[in-house]
Amino acid sequence: MMNYLRTNMSLVIKTIEMHAGGGGVRIVQSGYPKIIGDTLHDKLQYAQKNLDHLRKMLTHEPRGSNRLHGIVQVEHDNPEADMAILFLYTEGYSNFCGHATIGLGRYAVDHGIVRRVSPETAIKIQCPTGLVTAHVEYENGRAGAVRFECVPAFVYATDLMINMVDYGDIKYDISVGGSFYIYTNIKQFGLDLVTSSAADIKATAHKMMKAVGDTITMTHPVDDQPAVIGGVYFFSGPLASLPDTINEICIFFETVCRSPCGSGSCGLLALLHHKGLIKEGDVRRFVNSKTQSVFSGRVVKQVKVKDTPAVIPEISGKAYYTGECTFFCEQDDPQPSFLIK
Repeated sequence: MMNYLRTNMSLVIKTIEMHAGGGGVRIVQSGYPKIIGDTLHDKLQYAQKNLDHLRKMLTHEPRGSNRLHGIVQVEHDNPEADMAILFLYTEGYSNFCGHATIGLGRYAVDHGIVRRVSPETAIKIQCPTGLVTAHVEYENGRAGAVRFECVPAFVYATDLMINMVDYGDIKYDISVGGSFYIYTNIKQFGLDLVTSSAADIKATAHKMMKAVGDTITMTHPVDDQPAVIGGVYFFSGPLASLPDTINEICIFFETVCRSPCGSGSCGLLALLHHKGLIKEGDVRRFVNSKTQSVFSGRVVKQVKVKDTPAVIPEISGKAYYTGECTFFCEQDDPQPSFLIK
């Protein structure tokens, strides 16, 4: 680094860059201040209050974009966990991200954060949404494919109808796979997963999220806290006739997912199981209709979330390294981060 820059740096953060199914993953290696708190929830609140400028620096332009999720490792307070993390993205701090978990699984094994075991290494990851177990293939000194068992996924409501301007009556379901998602057939909107533009699909998803949000007040069954729709998961055709390979695209807040959306696919597995369309162990392939990237998933077992029937979903995929970065911010930079929507 040039000498005159060294004297003008407010901070330097180093990261490893990856992607899983096309979804960007930015893992902080060094430079992030210690995140204080007795519990992961406390640490999340501390980061929101005291370190949000760093989240923006890493996920907003000119260094980031809404196409990636950042990961910051913190000390875990769950005695079962091997590690704990916070997920960063352009809009804030997400409870969970499936493609980022796939990237983190490979990274943790490759970098010796956990004891490596062949042919598969298990990692228990404490996330804001709960404890997630990742299983990472490990052979010949190299980590491979990752499968993770998510927190319980459950159906919130099914066979709902809403009348939308320009579209008429739209049928949809709400299911939860770490976040609350709307599940709906994109053909109802006169759109196509492949030929319609990502911009049109995103705009339609936002209209749907607003319409549903204005109509339904939701609470999470665990803590009765208010819940919001995190995204819209579009598929093509009637739910009952979806094939083993499901073409999809998910809009998560401002993001058009580049991967087949791990958390969204967890919710879909719960929905398919709830409707009797799959049973435990049945494998489904999820294909992002824009990138053609593939994850696979299955229902591992049935559980309950309080009194609500739920399932443990498992998602499998691969992650790849794309680079390593050293990010810095000069003290007199008038635009350390910005976000254009």
